[in-house]
Amino acid sequence: MKHSRPASPTLVVTAGERSYTDTKRDDEFWFQDGNLLLVTQDVEFRVYQGPLIAHSPVFKDMLSLPQPEPPRYEREGSSSCPTVHLSDSPEDLRHFLRVFVSGKALRAGSHEPSFDEVSACVRLGHKYEVDFVVQRNMDFLRKYYTDDFDVWYPSNLVRPPSFEAIHSIGVVNLARLTGELRMLPTALMDCCTLGAEIVDGFTRADGTRETLAPEDLGRCFVGRTKMAQASARIAHQMFRQTIAAGCKHAACCQRVLQKMLNDVGNAKDDVISCVDWYASWMVYVDSRDEDRELCMRCYKMLEVDRPKRLQKEVWQNLPTMMNVAVEGWGTKPKQEA
Repeated sequence: MKHSRPASPTLVVTAGERSYTDTKRDDEFWFQDGNLLLVTQDVEFRVYQGPLIAHSPVFKDMLSLPQPEPPRYEREGSSSCPTVHLSDSPEDLRHFLRVFVSGKALRAGSHEPSFDEVSACVRLGHKYEVDFVVQRNMDFLRKYYTDDFDVWYPSNLVRPPSFEAIHSIGVVNLARLTGELRMLPTALMDCCTLGAEIVDGFTRADGTRETLAPEDLGRCFVGRTKMAQASARIAHQMFRQTIAAGCKHAACCQRVLQKMLNDVGNAKDDVISCVDWYASWMVYVDSRDEDRELCMRCYKMLEVDRPKRLQKEVWQNLPTMMNVAVEGWGTKPKQEA
């Protein structure tokens, strides 16, 4: 995966005597036989150099520097192993370190990562050039923020189940950071469903605030209007009197479809003006056909065939709606011979 690299972080390596009054040991990552001390804010992590050196060129280069001689005497409990001062938050660093070694709690079985975990691993993986960490977490995001309609449509999920809607702001920023532009249309689309909270964003676990860049915020203001327009177009095309192939009750089904079309403008659930152009219409259909006059073929047409076709038309135009350029959007890659 190709992406831009941030400037190398400033890492301070020391050895020997250190202050015990300003820092505390991390409850999860403190190994008595550890040979590397990571210090961030007021928390110390005592871990192993090997995994970090093996996977991070940044740590490898930094720890290859000559180490200063330890002092002649050390206070009880002090460590002469290399000490690295980082600018990351303790919360982010814990998520990152769990990739390399288990702390006090072992993780077993399937795991649905939280947004905080994914975000920390992508940002620190990018910073310290641990490509497999970035790749694994971006692969997880791409399952939901995909450019493949045939993957997106059946899932009925616009974001990971463990994410909240507001986290789409962070997904946009991660896509920008890693150059994964093909994720932007769906991530920005999810942002467009937010209310006024889109302006202030949200606060991460470490207290820092995550917001959209002004340009992306502007895209969402315009994109929200275009999504509402798409919903209106779908509403009027959903209930055209064209019946399903093989319908044996044409007059009855046409009459019911016309009634549904007439009632769209008066719908109390505002289905015509919502921004969720991908939402199911079946609650509306069932409420307007209480006597179940539609034949099964026409009912299935409204449940699957027609919305899928109409939503795919919107999907193909999604990058334009979100004002982002994505080459080859909506086309499947050619299979290698």
